[in-house]
Amino acid sequence: MSTAGDYKREHLIKMVNQIASNVPTREDIPAQVSAHLRQFWTPEMQETLRQIATETPDRLNEEVHHALRSR
Repeated sequence: MSTAGDYKREHLIKMVNQIASNVPTREDIPAQVSAHLRQFWTPEMQETLRQIATETPDRLNEEVHHALRSR
């Protein structure tokens, strides 16, 4: 059975992977993703994303992992 927390995590995964795939320019994608996360995501969302990256790394785009490491 899915919970609200599961939905929230799935939504964050979808959003961050879309952000990485749709940045305005294809130069330094991790830096652009990192800047977007700092500017628009709440600390709670960012912490949940770090948990997702640790617990289920295969769910995130490689550029997202690079963005999280560069922060």
